[in-house]
Formats: sequence, structure tokens, C-alpha cells
Amino acid sequence: MPRQKFPIADLTCPVLRKLLRDRELRSAGRKPDLVKRLIDSEGSDEIELSDNEIEDNDDDLRQTVSALVENVASIMAAIKNGQVGVPPVPPVPPVPSAVLPQDDDAIAEAHHQRTPFNITAPTHSTAFGDIEPTLRRRNETMTSTRQPTAEYVFQPRDVIGILPTFDPLDDVSPSAEQFIDRIEKLAQVYHWEEYLVLFAAQAKLKGPAKRWMTDCKRRLQRGKNSPKR
Repeated sequence: MPRQKFPIADLTCPVLRKLLRDRELRSAGRKPDLVKRLIDSEGSDEIELSDNEIEDNDDDLRQTVSALVENVASIMAAIKNGQVGVPPVPPVPPVPSAVLPQDDDAIAEAHHQRTPFNITAPTHSTAFGDIEPTLRRRNETMTSTRQPTAEYVFQPRDVIGILPTFDPLDDVSPSAEQFIDRIEKLAQVYHWEEYLVLFAAQAKLKGPAKRWMTDCKRRLQRGKNSPKR
């Protein structure tokens, strides 16, 4: 039976305990203790596992990640249909200038928003005349016709940068329930499209969760590509 190497730190507690018992070592304690005990026994931070052992390690992760993906999809469907109320959230942080569109209208809009109380900020002059005469005229027009608005089309990299990371093996990572709750609130605040949230949520899966998701995609692709009988 083929065997593959895996980082010991990525194994789940049930598998760690089983491997320690197989080696007649103490299997009680918290995960860091179990990991250290097995690493000391193996003399390496990696271990070879058979396919059966890999499946045992992935059983609980399969359930967690499957439920996570299904919940994210159902949350986005509910948001899209207006079935989920928007909870109170802190003010939306400003989008970094590095990711803002840099055409003239966008620059003028950003320039106007930085001016409080609709007062047009003075433009500086040099020996070559006004630095931004066109921008100044557009800003004056916007000031007299409408209040400033904040409109930004989110890109996948923006959503990925805002979402938290989900790693079932990281003690400081949010739980699956907390991860889903955070996604729900952020999606409602930023009015993200469903495809953006699903793409970004999968990108924020780390460790065994990410590997399991990748394996699921491969199996799904093989199923689609296999000839129909």
C-alpha cells in the first residue's frame, strides 16, 4: 500500500493518539504535547502514512470543511434573496489608495471626499500654472451638485485580504462557526457578490482544510472529465 509523508503538526488529535498508542507511547495530553512526543519518537517532523491512515486523519476535517462550504453557499443565497438581516457592525474602513481605480473621475471623487463640509480644497500653483486644473473644476462641479459618495468595485484580492483565515489546526484561528459568522457580516456590509465570497472563502482555507478542498476539486474534475457510459 503506497505511503505518503505528512507534517506531524498537521495531523488531527485522534490520529496522533492512535499513532502514539501503536508505538506504546503515552497518548494523553494536548495537541502540542502529542506532536512533540511523536516527533521525538520519529526523529523527524514528518511521518509516512498509508492511504487508510490519511483517510482517518481527514474524516473530521471532511465534515468540518464540507459543512463550512455548504453554510457559506447557503448564507450567500440568503443574503442574495434578502432573507438575512444586517447586524450592527463597525464603520467600513477606507479602501487603500493602492487598490483604488486611478482614472480622472475616481481621483476627483477621492479628492472631493477628503474635503469636509463640501468646502473645495485650494489647489497649489507653480510656474507651470495649476497642478490639477481639470480636477479642480470637476471637484467644484461635484460640490455644487451632490453629496460625496463612496463607491468601489471589490476585486477578489480585496475580499481575500479582508476575510479571516480558517485553519482547523491553528489554536488562534476562528472556529468554523465563527468563520462563517464573520463572512456573513462582512458580505452584508460590503455588498459582495456571491461568487467573490465563495472564491475568497476557499482561498482562506489553510492547512489540512486547504489540502482536502484541493483534493475534492481534483476528484470533481476527474468525475466531470470521465466518459459517460
